[in-house]
Amino acid sequence: MSQNDPTQYLPPPPQYQGGSDIPPQSPYHYSPAPQQRSGGGLLGWLGSAALAVWAVVKYGLLFAFKIPALATFLSALLSIGVYSQILGGWTIAITLVVMIFVHEMGHVIEIRRQGMAATAPIFIPLLGAAIFQQGHPTTAVKQAQIGIAGPIAGTIGATVAWILFTSTQNPVFLLAATIGFFLNLLNMLPVWQLDGAWVLAPVSPWFQVLGLAAIAVLVLFFHFVSFLLILVAVLGISSARAAFRNAGNPYYTSVPANAKLALGAAWLGLVLYLGFMSLQAEGLFASLAR
Repeated sequence: MSQNDPTQYLPPPPQYQGGSDIPPQSPYHYSPAPQQRSGGGLLGWLGSAALAVWAVVKYGLLFAFKIPALATFLSALLSIGVYSQILGGWTIAITLVVMIFVHEMGHVIEIRRQGMAATAPIFIPLLGAAIFQQGHPTTAVKQAQIGIAGPIAGTIGATVAWILFTSTQNPVFLLAATIGFFLNLLNMLPVWQLDGAWVLAPVSPWFQVLGLAAIAVLVLFFHFVSFLLILVAVLGISSARAAFRNAGNPYYTSVPANAKLALGAAWLGLVLYLGFMSLQAEGLFASLAR
């Protein structure tokens, strides 16, 4: 997920680099002087390990897949195979991959709309998908627009599946809607590399704290526990600290108030809709499964 790699888009992580999260093409980019550290502890080790794993995956993909369309197809088949073994069936695995594809294509469309080249998604089992691109957005608002485009596309896809279910009563469409609503709702958490963090980054760093609190509520009160969610929360602590460190940079302070309001309203609207529809779809799905 490297910010400085000119061939790939995933919102650039500011947390584990000595520089900033601001793209080098931006007039607000800066490189602070290195600081001495007295050992990173467990959190620093996890951050370094996450970056090391991602580097292996990223450069391995760049080396292994020279044809983006073929890479998308083959990696989708691989993901379907892995998910079918974990989730217990081909139907749910295919549905999950399709909904991830719809979500990621929202990012691709917005990247291309901004004038940058981008491949179709390349799937990484258990981690979602990656998009390879040339260039990066130069303002926080443009980055936020790319961030929110995925959840918007995913929400539209889930809503279409919901409408198709109400028209046909085909449970596959209900499964797609349930997965789509929940997947995109989870991505709206403003933590670490999730889309919500990039949507709300120009608004306030305090949303990073809100995201961590939301994960704590999910774990402690709703007993929604998964390894990936806990890992995101742990790495999100460093992300939140970086957000506060960079809050005074013109990259963020130059964002107009009306743009901040629009981003905040768009985020809140999506969260409310996705939350309501997730409950509706999950409740109906559970009743049909009885």
